[in-house]
Amino acid sequence: MHMIQMNIFMVLVLSSIAVHAYLMLEEKKQALRSFWVLLLLTIVILVLEIFSVVLNSSNYISFINAHKLVDTLGFVLTPLVPICVALYVYKITHQYKKINISMVLWLSVPFVIHSILSLGSCQFNWIFSISNENIYVRGPLFFVSPLTSYFYYTVNLLLLYDSRKKLTREELVSFSLLTTFPAVLSSIQLYYLIYLTIWNSVAIAVIFNYIFIVYRQIKLDPLTGLGNRIAYDEYLTNLRRKRNIVVAVVNIDLDDFKSINDLLGHHEGDKALQLFSRQLEAVFAGNGVFRMGGDEFIVLLNENDREVVETYIKILIDKVNAYNESGNLSYRIEFSYGITIYNNNYNDIQEAIQLCDKLMYEQKEKKKLLTAVL
Repeated sequence: MHMIQMNIFMVLVLSSIAVHAYLMLEEKKQALRSFWVLLLLTIVILVLEIFSVVLNSSNYISFINAHKLVDTLGFVLTPLVPICVALYVYKITHQYKKINISMVLWLSVPFVIHSILSLGSCQFNWIFSISNENIYVRGPLFFVSPLTSYFYYTVNLLLLYDSRKKLTREELVSFSLLTTFPAVLSSIQLYYLIYLTIWNSVAIAVIFNYIFIVYRQIKLDPLTGLGNRIAYDEYLTNLRRKRNIVVAVVNIDLDDFKSINDLLGHHEGDKALQLFSRQLEAVFAGNGVFRMGGDEFIVLLNENDREVVETYIKILIDKVNAYNESGNLSYRIEFSYGITIYNNNYNDIQEAIQLCDKLMYEQKEKKKLLTAVL
């Protein structure tokens, strides 16, 4: 009874979150859509679990077919949770990269096999069976179900490990909970053969991630998706707490951005900012990239080698020039920049940032003089 009450409570909480997410979160962000699907799927499975527990009694033997249907749907949907988690994390870490279809097909094989066995269990008792007394019993192929889930748990952990440099510590912890919580509790359940509220643990991890999403959105620039001033200040605060600070500062400002707004309109100016932001994210993935306002950006890298930073800049220039040459725009996106490497010559980080800003404007003025002469 306590388990049913907890599941009902979680369904109510997740339902309210689903409504809030639908109304408040940015629908255009694919990662958030993946999370919303994960949220709805968790609610559906919790509801199925409630019915499964209630119907698992000889008192409801007249509902034996409904019991079989509920358990079948539950088993079919179970692997979809770690699959949705994988899609959610992938969209966060590879926002502008298309999913490899052939890889998806290979990864879907365990799910397809598991679904066939789950659907067939109604007739052949493969993964589970419902006795004549309307009691749930594990079938001879029950092991396929946890193995399928653990396969996708492993895929998720490998994906997180591969993307660890692109994620903050908070993101790694938040995303890991979606995998570790159900994986650990499933292991306990299988080992001790007890019925645990595994889906409540999934619900808690989903709630935790939603809190993190809302908190994360506060720190994102709504136009470009880069970190805003709140995120920038937080990044600097965390940086100052370190004993040995290693950081390179890159101040970036778009050239002649005002003319794009004046001649083509603010809509085209916004498009230019978004396009340039995508290039910044691609080049400086895993570093602090922030929009400070207007067409001004700042990048904070965990680096003390100027040559490495200049290599990053060269890659950025090549990417932007390649886009300019593609002919998709009626104007060119160009930028000026300044670089400083923080060391003992500076009194604090802010002094290095101010110098970097000065160097950026000096480069911008030199370009204007050169253009005037030509």
